[in-house]
Amino acid sequence: MELIMWSIFAILSAAGLIIPAIDYLKGVRAGPYIALISTAASMILLALLMRKSGTMFSGLIRVDPLSTYIAFIAAFGSFLVVLASLSQAKDWSTAPSLYSLILLSLLGVLFILYANDASVVIASWALVAVASYVIVGMRKDDASLEASVKYSLMGVASSSLLIFGFALVLGVTRESQLIQLSYVSTQFREILVLGVLILIAAVGFKMGVFPFHAWLPDVYGGANPLLVSFVSGVVKLISIGAFIRVLQPLIPAISDYWFTAMAILSILTMFYGNLAALVQRNVQRMMAYSSIAQAGYFLIAFAALGSTKLALQAIGLQVTTYVLAKIGIFVGLGYLSRKGFELTLDGLKGSGRTMRLSGSMITILILSLMGMPPLIGFWSKFMYIFFSVMDIAPWLALLGVINSGISVGYYALVLRYMYFANPPELRARESSKDTELYVLAIVGILSVVLGLGLVDYLVFLLS
Repeated sequence: MELIMWSIFAILSAAGLIIPAIDYLKGVRAGPYIALISTAASMILLALLMRKSGTMFSGLIRVDPLSTYIAFIAAFGSFLVVLASLSQAKDWSTAPSLYSLILLSLLGVLFILYANDASVVIASWALVAVASYVIVGMRKDDASLEASVKYSLMGVASSSLLIFGFALVLGVTRESQLIQLSYVSTQFREILVLGVLILIAAVGFKMGVFPFHAWLPDVYGGANPLLVSFVSGVVKLISIGAFIRVLQPLIPAISDYWFTAMAILSILTMFYGNLAALVQRNVQRMMAYSSIAQAGYFLIAFAALGSTKLALQAIGLQVTTYVLAKIGIFVGLGYLSRKGFELTLDGLKGSGRTMRLSGSMITILILSLMGMPPLIGFWSKFMYIFFSVMDIAPWLALLGVINSGISVGYYALVLRYMYFANPPELRARESSKDTELYVLAIVGILSVVLGLGLVDYLVFLLS
């Protein structure tokens, strides 16, 4: 296993560092193809780690099936974003830096998912954070630069809280290895609880949890959709990794507070995200608020972490649904924008009839986020996330179902404008040369196929 981990580290770090040198010094735009090969190689190596467990590098890294599964999804998401970028981003002046930062960000995400020591978490968090701030502003238009500044300012607050929370937790546990953080004397329990709450706030910033969400609508709703697809679909997984690696071991020490905190944050996040999305006219901004609501669904499963193993399975499946849908939808919005459509409800009138393949795939992904059977989103949300809390808090599952009903209001509104409104006079046409179409086809088909009979196999891989 150590050889595989060393290989992944070498591939992503070396490729990420040499892409700018090759592109700038040789004058050859090889960056996107190096990034494609690197992410594909990482997926193959991660597939070899499936269902394996163990520690390595003197206990700094811990491998388990769930982390490997999410790491594979992260690498796959990065591959899709790079593939989608071939039609537009490869010709940007900032393209070499973009592909370099995508690979380095992916490396940081993987190390957080496998972290078994606080030092690894802090170093990986810093790498992903700084890289993602730059990625958001890579298009260099006014909206992207504004989003990058807001993202970086809020990110500094998140990183500061993370370090402060670790200082309290590690100070009272006197142990940096994450798996042993729950062992603490009762006289320091109040300090430990405070440290955990601060860590929840730090991770909540990255995840877009209410009330730490203020940056997210402006970043996801204002930056270039292609760049948002990576930040929302891959970078956001560091918050999932932090919950599993950092916070889950602490649950036994603060069990009285954990469920209450997760339930309150989940309810506030779901209702805020869905109700705010209902009043949006800009579809990209609507999907940004949808991402906040999706964070609330994740928190339902996090609330059940200390009570049932079903919660971990729910998290893994919901990661699959979320990454496929969010990368696909934001790539699709970027594609429609490149073809001349405005990303408002009125601007997308008739786009589903004009752009048939992209429109149908976006429709599948939206239905998956709704939780429509038999798509993967139905299984992850209704059959796993909501079921994970049925024994301890059926009322929380009911509130999740209610919020799913609320979300239908704005998801269906997008579909109504795409298919049942007269299209604008645009001569936009889909082309086989548009790589975004291949990405949309991949994620759309996977959302259907995985939901039709492969859910049990996915559960087997991540358990």
